[in-house]
Amino acid sequence: MNGFDSIQVRFKNTKNNPSPFANTRIVPFTGSYLKILKSIIDDVKTEYFWFFANFMNINTMDLDYIPEQHEKHQIHVWYNTHPLGGTNTEGNVFLIPTQAFKTQLDNLEYLRDYKDINYHPHNNLFQNWIPKTSFKLGNPYTAYNSDKPNYYKWLVNSTLDEKLIPNFFPSFWEDVKLYSWGKTKDIMLVPYVDNIKQFYDIERHVNYSLDYKVKDMDIIFLSYDEPNAEAQFKNLHSKFPRAKWCKGIGSRALAYITAAQMSNTDYFFFVTPKHEIVDTFNFTYQPDRLKNPCHYIFNARNPVNGLEYGHGAVLLYNKELVIKTVKPGLDFTLSAPHDHVPILSSINHFNQTAKMAWRTTFREVLKLLQMSPTVESKYRLKKWCTIGVGDHAESVLDGATDAMQYFNQNKDNITALKLSFELDWLNQYYHKKYS
Repeated sequence: MNGFDSIQVRFKNTKNNPSPFANTRIVPFTGSYLKILKSIIDDVKTEYFWFFANFMNINTMDLDYIPEQHEKHQIHVWYNTHPLGGTNTEGNVFLIPTQAFKTQLDNLEYLRDYKDINYHPHNNLFQNWIPKTSFKLGNPYTAYNSDKPNYYKWLVNSTLDEKLIPNFFPSFWEDVKLYSWGKTKDIMLVPYVDNIKQFYDIERHVNYSLDYKVKDMDIIFLSYDEPNAEAQFKNLHSKFPRAKWCKGIGSRALAYITAAQMSNTDYFFFVTPKHEIVDTFNFTYQPDRLKNPCHYIFNARNPVNGLEYGHGAVLLYNKELVIKTVKPGLDFTLSAPHDHVPILSSINHFNQTAKMAWRTTFREVLKLLQMSPTVESKYRLKKWCTIGVGDHAESVLDGATDAMQYFNQNKDNITALKLSFELDWLNQYYHKKYS
């Protein structure tokens, strides 16, 4: 071999290929190749030096390579051209001219900014395989944390064909990043990061366009005693044949869990007879693959007081989270991680009967009173308590007044407050007061 200094960059969580050079210096990967080169360049003693990653097996290369006279100031980089190698010209094996590199170093933002780089394709340059794991949409982090850690891992939605995975290998010429493909990011190449809570914790993210069809989420229609339930379901089913009907369960928690068990998808849209679905809402929304598993709350318009927020809106429930919520707080949806989506989904016709109007208002006002007060919650509470127009507006105001009274009597008794979660209890309380 030519006797040049050699430096191997050691990546965590990958098989280490031993260096073929004697007295190779080992340095950990930190940030990018350029950052590493800046930290070690003053220690290099030879005219040129080899610089390569530990996930590369370079024994198939000409390790006696010496640049021609007209190439002596060039950075020489070798990259893999094997059909399954994830072709990337920003390779991981370098022969670098020491002094020439030093003269340009201060002007480099990225390694590719070096003025003269000679790219050498190599068809038989072996690099460690990046493993592939299918993930369920309900919790991609289970797949991410499965098996042993790897410096990078392919994650593919289990509903997709793995043949869609592009022939791609990440570049380490700049900071490590998460790569994704498609609008919904169902194909991801994710670096291993300790103690990750969500993929958004990875600072850098690049998305590439790729066309593929994603599976629509199931629609579960949940009814109890609403007078127009059958007509509403028929209308919903005629437009969206994948809709299913869950009915007649008085215990809310049991009703939600039953609805979840009816779903064949990891998320499902939750609809009730109160919802008049607006024309612009077509049940195509997809959960964010980079977020922690959560429920998604859309907006609904209240026809009695004009409020427009998440109350009484269509929901996109995470099936797994629903099933796990066996002891909810005062609100089932808010008892698990959740996110608000500012898209109008429906008109909330909760005032179809006096009893429906009362119990819906009673529940919502109790929840608003129990929350830590904010400008927004105070505004909504005032609207519920003072404005009522249209059908059964009087029952709405009665429900607000009764909720205020009940809360003042039981504000320190969470068990009493949680009774309002049950439709059967609400009906009994209403009939006792207004029979």
